[in-house]
Amino acid sequence: MKKLIIPILLLMACNTNHDGRYTNHTQGQFSITDDTLEVRDTLIIEHTGFQRIRNGVTRPKEYKTKQLFELHPQFNGNQLILNNTTYEKL
Repeated sequence: MKKLIIPILLLMACNTNHDGRYTNHTQGQFSITDDTLEVRDTLIIEHTGFQRIRNGVTRPKEYKTKQLFELHPQFNGNQLILNNTTYEKL
């Protein structure tokens, strides 16, 4: 019985829960983007708000939502890295 306690404790310590909300803000020459990722088990929901910039004029904010499946994000402390984009956990 005692031999099982240490492996069980190690498995419990390795099981990290990354559920939560992660955000990213990006600004470039042609747009301003605010992304929020909701991480729930194996599902990631991406909420994006963006404003196009045309001829120096910022357009009204537009929104998109999509569900992302079968992705393998990397987690580094309170950061999520997905497709070379880093998101900070709220």
